Amino acid sequence: MANSGKVLVTGATGNTGSGLVPALRAAGVDVRALVRDEAKAQPLRDVGAELVVGDLDQPETIGPAVEGVDKIYLLTWNGPTQARQAENVINAAKQAGTPHLVRHSMWGSEKSRIVQQGNQVEEAVKSSGLPWTLLKPTFFMQNTMMAAPTIASDGMIYWDMQDGKLAMIDVRDVVDVALAVLTGSGHESKSYILTGPEAISFHDVAATFSKVLGKNVRYVSVPGEASLQSMVGMGFPEWIARGYVELSEGFSENFANSVTDNVASLTGRPARSFEQFANDFAQVFGGDS
Repeated sequence: MANSGKVLVTGATGNTGSGLVPALRAAGVDVRALVRDEAKAQPLRDVGAELVVGDLDQPETIGPAVEGVDKIYLLTWNGPTQARQAENVINAAKQAGTPHLVRHSMWGSEKSRIVQQGNQVEEAVKSSGLPWTLLKPTFFMQNTMMAAPTIASDGMIYWDMQDGKLAMIDVRDVVDVALAVLTGSGHESKSYILTGPEAISFHDVAATFSKVLGKNVRYVSVPGEASLQSMVGMGFPEWIARGYVELSEGFSENFANSVTDNVASLTGRPARSFEQFANDFAQVFGGDS
């Protein structure tokens, strides 16, 4: 395993960052975590990460975070300032030195405003003059946890994916790939699309939950507008909710129905299946402990 030097992780309290920081620390890596809310970051401090409080929308707060780091795991939010946030980090990084940018990007249809912004970030990363790597995961299996309440209560999944098939990925595999790239070598100027082991529809998702939970689970495809109103009701900003609906439109048209072997080639083991995910998190969906 190559010497990775000091690694900065942005978005460190999110789905991926909260798994990546402990994984890096367990591998003996010196980690700095950039967080907006220090109160949410105690688990990161507990594993020995250095915390820096900052906001990617406020460029003046980013300088202390990038100072002296060798690699940056660049993860931004999915909101309308995504591209600006990334540019703020890139500009600060160039002033601080020549750190390797490992961009947590995405693989989704350009129908989505979120992907459109993500593509702008990719171009900014590539033209930055800094060493770079792109990680492009598709739809997370963990997103199905949004359906946990209705799966647990009445065995129903309501989603706006129609009959589309997509090679959704477990977030834990994204963490494992990021760990391999950040602690390895030879990944400069490479882009990796990250998928699970098979393309499945939400009908398949329901069938897998039926098997794992031992009860009948059904999938009902809902209109995008109904999904939008549901997400807004959950507290999602409308811009982001519309971006997710647009992503679903692309996935429903089989945008991501192909599989790559990048998880296996980068980690040395196969990507986790949806059945493995469902088994591992059965309690979340109302299964037996």
